[in-house]
Amino acid sequence: MNRATLEISYSSLQHNLDLIKKLAINKSIICIVKDNSYGLGSINISKYLSKDSSVKAFAVSCIDEAMQLKENGIVKDIIIIGHVLKDQILKTIENNIIITISTYEQAMEINHIAKQHNIVARVEVAVDSGMSRIGFAINNDSLSDIIDLTKLENISIYGFFTHFSVADCDSSDFKNIKLTDKEEKRFNDFIDKIDVNGIKYNDISMSNSAGIITSRGMKFTSVRPGITLYGLLPNKEFSKFGFKPIMQLKSKIVYIKEIEKGTSVSYGRTFIAKDKMKIATISCGYGDGYPRTASNKCFVIINDKKCPIVGRVTMDMFMVDVTGVDCKIEDDVILVGESNNQKITYQDIADITGEFTYELLTRINKRVARTYID
Repeated sequence: MNRATLEISYSSLQHNLDLIKKLAINKSIICIVKDNSYGLGSINISKYLSKDSSVKAFAVSCIDEAMQLKENGIVKDIIIIGHVLKDQILKTIENNIIITISTYEQAMEINHIAKQHNIVARVEVAVDSGMSRIGFAINNDSLSDIIDLTKLENISIYGFFTHFSVADCDSSDFKNIKLTDKEEKRFNDFIDKIDVNGIKYNDISMSNSAGIITSRGMKFTSVRPGITLYGLLPNKEFSKFGFKPIMQLKSKIVYIKEIEKGTSVSYGRTFIAKDKMKIATISCGYGDGYPRTASNKCFVIINDKKCPIVGRVTMDMFMVDVTGVDCKIEDDVILVGESNNQKITYQDIADITGEFTYELLTRINKRVARTYID
């Protein structure tokens, strides 16, 4: 028995992958599994997704994440879409992991190290179409640099990619819709110039989760789903597409007591009982990644009843009002997920707390057990 568990459903993961394949017809899929698959377990997730022939590669943020996949039997391509530091280049190319580059100088450094060890390094060329994060600028100087880097003997271009900045905007946000149109056109035009110059590559991708749903960047060979694989959405408007959260966060009741009117609960006396109440203590807290901002605001599900959090969420525990609820110590508690008649989503918690759904998920730490079900 675990004090807190993140339960992950493979069938829901498959459902989401199938939806992505339907939306992105005949496109290869580069699965974003960075940050431990958004906290859900990149090894298990990647092993499962590897079985699907549409999955071409996995994208991670750093060498440690890439090596974790390599060492656990992932044989499909692995792309580091973050920056690779100089002292990590050799290990990366020795393991045939694809490095993202944003400058010609970076390519020269990789080529120098690869040449010393008689290796051909594969690189993914990042292009900045409007995100202003990493990537070659879209201009003639950058085009010249990319032409020059193709002449480096120990460099092979795996592909090109860019990233939308506001493809997840509301359908009424015409300003950002136009900006997304502009980003898409700028990247399309730049790739046309790459093609005119005869630059060879294996792959091009532009569509992130929001791009896939809104049919942006579909001209290219691959798409790069991240959060939609896991059933969360970059915009609540996208709920109609039918993605399913693949996770449930569960815990246990570890203590039950009755308190009298006027009794305070938890740190800071932020909750004072207005009447006699029954209080249950739950074995999960902000030390596990459950948000402290849920204090006195959010709910959990116990035996098919929604129970409000009372008092501040502490590091390892928090308290809920179970007055009138039939429950006992070690009963299951659903923090995120659903029972027969009740449901709590990460979006619900985000709406109440003002936090970001992606962060709420990635915050769940290692002491919360991960279990996987069909």
